[in-house]
This record gives sequence, structure tokens and C-alpha cells, in this order.
Amino acid sequence: MLVETPEEAERLGFIGSPTILVDGLDPFASGGEQPALACRVFSTPEGRAGSPTVDQLVEVLS
Repeated sequence: MLVETPEEAERLGFIGSPTILVDGLDPFASGGEQPALACRVFSTPEGRAGSPTVDQLVEVLS
């Protein structure tokens, strides 16, 4: 889905790109994020990154 406006981000609870949904839920959200049109960073074992690691993705999909 393409989120193009701040209003869409607010309505959808979109917290930045990339957002990965599993069964409609964001397994990487901490709960404190605010809806925004923004680049997103993820906490990984190596530090902050632009995407989760393959191991993190496998874990949430298992």
C-alpha cells in the first residue's frame, strides 16, 4: 500500500517506511511510535538499521 499524505499515515497508523505487517500487525513496532511519513529505523543486534535482519524476519514469521 502506498501512503502519500500525513492524513493517510494518521488514519492507517503508518509509522514509517518500510513497514512490515504480519497478519495486519507490525511485529517491529514498540508501541511508542507516532504516525508519520518518514524513513524508519529498526533495532538490530548490530545497532540501528534501515531494515530488520533476516534472522529477525525469520523469527517473526516462525
